[in-house]
Amino acid sequence: MAVRLVSETERNVFEYEGSKFYYRRISATQNAVIHKKHVKRGLLDSNAFGIEVVQWCLIDWEGVEGEGGAAIPFTKELVLSLPDDLVLELSVALRESSPVETQLGN
Repeated sequence: MAVRLVSETERNVFEYEGSKFYYRRISATQNAVIHKKHVKRGLLDSNAFGIEVVQWCLIDWEGVEGEGGAAIPFTKELVLSLPDDLVLELSVALRESSPVETQLGN
């Protein structure tokens, strides 16, 4: 499989426990822009950096529910409420050179 260039309009899918998370991968340039925002006095706030990367990359979801089981529409702000284990697994997919899942957009 060849390396696929990153495009801001790409739409990949990551499935997790019956939910689907649609994302775009992050380019080296965008990663550097976000990284720079979270460096103060030479130290990186890795938590804030990681959260902003996930917020930038996620573009939609399906099958995400609230406490009562009602479907929750996607917003960038709600990314902060995703479970940590999901965010960790998703973070790996965001940096893949050639996603295994079928690309839905682009």
